[in-house]
Amino acid sequence: MHPLKTICLASWLGLLGFQCSLLLPKLQVSYFWSLPLIALLLIPAKGLLADRLYTYRWIGFLTLLYFCVGISELVANPELRVYGFGTTIVSLLLFLSTIYYARLLGSRGDP
Repeated sequence: MHPLKTICLASWLGLLGFQCSLLLPKLQVSYFWSLPLIALLLIPAKGLLADRLYTYRWIGFLTLLYFCVGISELVANPELRVYGFGTTIVSLLLFLSTIYYARLLGSRGDP
């Protein structure tokens, strides 16, 4: 497995983990926002595991939403600073790794 793919999958799982941490009972976060954030991350799972170029191209755009959520929670909500910081870092890592891995897949001529 290519190291960039490993970083992509690890950061995707990390982002999914941070989103699932919103469901912890002590955080008192509304399910109205946390469940769609989790469900949205599950959509590209099949394409990531199948190594589809198209999935790696559009997941970069998807991570920008999580970057914005992470930055806003980092600044606005003191209770969720750890969540905001983690979401920001992992989404940035996912964004960069998917962009470069999509470029690598495209240069190899994979569909």
